[in-house]
Amino acid sequence: MVYKEREYFGEPADPERQKLAQLEAEVAAALGASGKLDATDVAVTVAPDSGIILSGWVMDDDELRRCMETARAVPGVRYVESNIALRNNSPSRNGDL
Repeated sequence: MVYKEREYFGEPADPERQKLAQLEAEVAAALGASGKLDATDVAVTVAPDSGIILSGWVMDDDELRRCMETARAVPGVRYVESNIALRNNSPSRNGDL
């Protein structure tokens, strides 16, 4: 997984932001725990409407599909958008599965 800096310093976080941050962490954990894909180079970002945006690199279409399915399976995710590129191909693969 791609490391992301902490978002909350000092003051307590807004409860809604905490909820979105928790969803982001759950999706990242699900990708990391999946034994069927290498999500080392995949970053997870959560949208304000509980959508998930995946970006980075995977090896092939099967890994891309598994990333999308894994993220979609996390409770609370409304949709998944992919900005993941394939290592074997240089163009980006955008869109929903």
